[in-house]
Amino acid sequence: MADTIVDGTLFNAENIRYTSPKAGGSGGKSVNILNKATNTGLRLSTPLMLTWGAADYVDASTGKGNGKYEMSLVFPNDEYKDDDTTAFLTNMQNLEKKIKADALANSKEWFGKIHKNAEVVDALYSPMLKYTKDKNTGEADMSKSPLLKVKIPFWDGVWKCEVYDEDGAKLFPNTSNPTVSPLDLIQKGSQVAVIMQCGGLWFANGKFGITWKLVQAMVQKPKTSLVGHCFIKLKSTDKEKLKKAPAPIEEADVDFPEPTNTAVEESDEESDDDEEEPAPVVVKVEAPVAVQEEPKKVVKKVVKKKTDA
Repeated sequence: MADTIVDGTLFNAENIRYTSPKAGGSGGKSVNILNKATNTGLRLSTPLMLTWGAADYVDASTGKGNGKYEMSLVFPNDEYKDDDTTAFLTNMQNLEKKIKADALANSKEWFGKIHKNAEVVDALYSPMLKYTKDKNTGEADMSKSPLLKVKIPFWDGVWKCEVYDEDGAKLFPNTSNPTVSPLDLIQKGSQVAVIMQCGGLWFANGKFGITWKLVQAMVQKPKTSLVGHCFIKLKSTDKEKLKKAPAPIEEADVDFPEPTNTAVEESDEESDDDEEEPAPVVVKVEAPVAVQEEPKKVVKKVVKKKTDA
């Protein structure tokens, strides 16, 4: 399979070819897209990119998912983009341009009618690169970075993809942990690199577009959780001590005497911090009685005036 994988940063949209349209369910049709060099399905490897995680569409009114899972690859903005993500985005944009140009040229075969106006094809095309919409105009804001949606194949209760960590160790499928799924490993806000296979072009309800499905994903190795793992490191002497220690006495094997003074024993078991401080003793002091002093008698001294003889 390695020989059929094309580096997305080096991909040339001119190196594809289409199969004849094939009728599908509900009156739709599909056109496969092949690698012209290998004559096999088109598979691209992506650079490391941000993802918003993997999930299915949940109906807000019922709270139930539709069972169709996908993940989003987010192209970085100007601050975080590098040569690889820029090249990959350019190649994906060129692929969209080619698809729309070829849809115009093959309109009779693909749509059942001849279209001569590129604007008509633009209106029928469901974009592969999803841009946020301008709040005022409702049109795609091409100044922002887009995202690319990749379907995660899940049929008859079986996931049809693989997930590895950065060292190439397989995380899914994992027989030692069968409950883990790609949804658990492809986390929101994480960095991933994927191999995706083109699902071809679909035509339904007057619209058409291109799909991708996940073949492999490389994610960051899951961080070890404290739960379920022992991180206590004992000295060898302590290990031996534990091994040689006698078995703990079962409570049922020992008759403990009934406590004679429950209050005292309970207070002994309580920590100092829990004991209440004794309430201060209030000493009632009587106020001193005021003593009234008798007023002193004022004695007037009479001074006799001397008279001249």
